[in-house]
Amino acid sequence: MVSSSAWRPFPRYREEPEIVADTHEDVTPQEHDLIVRYAIIGIFVILATAALHLTKVIAMPIVAGVIFGLVLGPLVDWLVRRNVPQHLAAAVVVLLGLGVIVFALTLLAVPIAAWSDQGPKMAAALQNKLRPVVDLLDQLKSAAAALTGKSGAELEVSQGDPLMAIALSSSAAAGGLLIFIATVYFWLATRRHFKARILRLCLGRGARKSAGSFFEKIENRTARYFGLVTVINLGMGVVTAIIAWLAGMPYPVFWGALAFVMNYLAFIGPIIVTVTMFAGALLDAPTLLAAIAPAAAYFIVHLIEGNAVTPVYVGRSLTVSPFLVFIGFIFWLWLWGPVGAVLSTPILLVAMVAQEEFAAYRQAQLEDESGEPALPKAA
Repeated sequence: MVSSSAWRPFPRYREEPEIVADTHEDVTPQEHDLIVRYAIIGIFVILATAALHLTKVIAMPIVAGVIFGLVLGPLVDWLVRRNVPQHLAAAVVVLLGLGVIVFALTLLAVPIAAWSDQGPKMAAALQNKLRPVVDLLDQLKSAAAALTGKSGAELEVSQGDPLMAIALSSSAAAGGLLIFIATVYFWLATRRHFKARILRLCLGRGARKSAGSFFEKIENRTARYFGLVTVINLGMGVVTAIIAWLAGMPYPVFWGALAFVMNYLAFIGPIIVTVTMFAGALLDAPTLLAAIAPAAAYFIVHLIEGNAVTPVYVGRSLTVSPFLVFIGFIFWLWLWGPVGAVLSTPILLVAMVAQEEFAAYRQAQLEDESGEPALPKAA
């Protein structure tokens, strides 16, 4: 006889399991607040980007003026320490900057006019020397037209004259230039009062200290960055002028000035100079190798400067991630064009200083609340 316990898989009587309330929530209040905070920040970034794009005519010269005001601020302070009034010091610095620009344009007026006339010849020389490449591009364009079902006329790039486009927008450019100059002057003349007003709005000694440190670090880092980059770019201009002179190219000063200005445009500026030097050398070079030589020499010098000189002298004091520099460059180039590309790194520096000061302020708050030094966050 089989016992009941042998064929029953479960006992006859069993206690009912105790129902325990599930106190675990999918999202805690702290996590919910964090999600809302990041959502608000995302919405703000989207709206700010749209506002900067819609107000480009006004926002771009104002931001450029503030950046240059940060760069020229130490020079104004140097004059103020020598008993020069603030407004007069700002006017002297602005007029001095305008004088340098006018002098440079006067010095380069003849080379610029000469090379602007050579533009069609340079394009024709490039087309003749690079005929196989042009034919290959035409074949690829025809294949793309066949695949997409579009005619060749629809794929043609507009042949509008860029000089005509500049002439049509000259009034906007003149207005932007006036806004830029006025912003630089008023920032330099009133920045001390502006800082004092901002500090009065900060509640608490810690907030005022953090805001003061923020303004000081922004000016120091931005001025140091532009100072070092300007010296490096000036060296690149001198070396490029020597290369053009040794290659027998006319107006070596023009090529040096072009390299100096274009080196402010990260990534694409040196490429523009390389292609332009190659096209200019094609006009008089007897062989293709002779035309490639000056452009190749410039590009090698640029590689040395970008990978050895700039990281050593700029990277020591201004540590910026190359990835962030590239993303910022692409974003501001898309938003504001070449001017945005020049301002991308200074804007990134300002954002980094703001983040560092905000983190230091929050750490100081945690120390005050706990009474113990807060552990620094891992980088």
